[in-house]
Amino acid sequence: MEWRVAIFFAFLLNVAESRMLHRHEFGIASTLDSSRCSTEKNMLSLATITFAQFVPEATLEEINKMTSDVMTAIKKPTSDEQHGGCLENQISVFLDEICHEKELSEKHGYSDCCSQSGEERHQCLLARKKTASASILPFSFPEAAESCKAYEENREVFMNRVVYEVSRRYPFMYAPAILSLAVQYDKTVPVCCKAENPEECFQTKRASIAKELKEGSLLNEHVCAVIRKFGSRNLQATTIIKMSQKFPKANFTEIEKLVLDVAHIHEECCLGNAMECLQDGEKIMSYICSQQDILSSKIAECCKLPTLELGYCIIHAENDDRPEGLSSNLDGVLGDRNFGKLSSEEKIMFMARFLYEYSRRHTKFAVSVILRVAKTYQEIMEKCSQSEDSAACQENGEEELQKHIQESQALAKQSCALYQKLGDYYLQKVFLIAYTRKVPQLTSAELIDLTRKMVSIASTCCQLSEDNWSACGEGAADLFIGHLCIRHEVNPLNPGIGHCCNSSYSNRRPCITSLVMDESYVAPPFSADKFTLNKNLCQAQGRTLQIMKQELLVNLVKQKPDMTEEQHEAVTADFSGFLEKCCQDQEQEACFAEEGPKLISRTRAALGV
Repeated sequence: MEWRVAIFFAFLLNVAESRMLHRHEFGIASTLDSSRCSTEKNMLSLATITFAQFVPEATLEEINKMTSDVMTAIKKPTSDEQHGGCLENQISVFLDEICHEKELSEKHGYSDCCSQSGEERHQCLLARKKTASASILPFSFPEAAESCKAYEENREVFMNRVVYEVSRRYPFMYAPAILSLAVQYDKTVPVCCKAENPEECFQTKRASIAKELKEGSLLNEHVCAVIRKFGSRNLQATTIIKMSQKFPKANFTEIEKLVLDVAHIHEECCLGNAMECLQDGEKIMSYICSQQDILSSKIAECCKLPTLELGYCIIHAENDDRPEGLSSNLDGVLGDRNFGKLSSEEKIMFMARFLYEYSRRHTKFAVSVILRVAKTYQEIMEKCSQSEDSAACQENGEEELQKHIQESQALAKQSCALYQKLGDYYLQKVFLIAYTRKVPQLTSAELIDLTRKMVSIASTCCQLSEDNWSACGEGAADLFIGHLCIRHEVNPLNPGIGHCCNSSYSNRRPCITSLVMDESYVAPPFSADKFTLNKNLCQAQGRTLQIMKQELLVNLVKQKPDMTEEQHEAVTADFSGFLEKCCQDQEQEACFAEEGPKLISRTRAALGV
């Protein structure tokens, strides 16, 4: 494979080595042509994204200065063979620039990272992304008239600021996703500026883009956290399942080629390598479109779209139809199943083939469920390879595989029945009690937000046909549990959560589900200050009142995690009566002052705290 000379030769030797490993693992070919020189397309935006995500505290002027410096370096030819602007993987160029100005590194608090070198420096800068971006205030869009004026005066400067403001607030979002949403906004501005009511038009469009930003960023951060925790093998297994379900007619050779390349792209995106994240993403989408005949009949319309819209469309496209005549029995397609005699590499390929064959036959199963099935299948194969009658042993193990599917489907059915019976508000109340017991270390706001997401999952998934409940619920649960695990990684919560987050990716959801109460938790001494009882409870309405009541409930459970249903009902009824009495009293303040302490005393007596 021919490698071009790039700006920092020593660094590229390391990159070349890692990408050679990526391309030739088990002799598998790649769809990515690393020998092709890249163009300057989107280079300015990519540089802005890279710098703003690594140094979100930097001003736009500081980011523009770094961008200008790195563009000058990249455009300069370094040999007769390499023309200026040949944009190979140059993450080190960006990191060198970030650390070049000592004043900036000291001003923004990353000089300790810059005192390191190579991979240590890179990992240090990656690790500070989360805390650094947390200090940035939420973005406030300018008024419509101001936006229209700025856009008309200088569209490029306007859009560069949009990319900068988004990137510094969403440091884990993949570069192609940011550019795609920037393209959307670029189309939105002139339309809204000509609308009859520009402000209303902007509000509607911005709300939609903001939702995509938040959801996309959460997903990308989750993927990166899973890679960091469980490594590339886990990512490859997940990708095999998704690719085999989306392209069930594709042969195994084609799927394994795509899998290694897609996994590689995820890894580059997570390393903050915006340039390669975009360029390799474009290459693989182009390859997929060139192979529609053998991959999928469902992506023809996607492949007509511009490059930046193409990826989103393919990812969200419907799974292709299953090929006819697929046997439900995998014995005939997996070949020799004498697992004990296989080498470690042969075992990896055998399990990859199992994931491929199983997933293309079960295109509606959740990825995490198939991972659990595969994990159990491998354990059965290992165990049975030691058995005198291996075939009989394997047949007996089929029941174990079904248990994972049945557990997921039963939970989905139970959750949807509960949702249909209780509705949003009361279902969240059930979740609040359950999760305050599981994770009492979370704040009231965190528990309310977590359980609101759980209710949102139920309201979305339970509208679907019953055969889609499990996959929908498992997929969404994987994401919110992933963010609970990120929260635990930053600030450890309790041993139970730690075990579920760290021991097995595929088993995270069943593990969290099985938790009942944090046995290590010791309730704090009772404090009346935790229970704010005043006339604001009477004036609050809708969501505000709901949150106030939920905070009171969380504090009750934190005081008495083993509170019984009867105790909960008694305390709730007493609180409702108290609220009705004082809110109807002409002297509300006096009523709360007199009756509030009495209510707290009765509550303590009822709960025994």
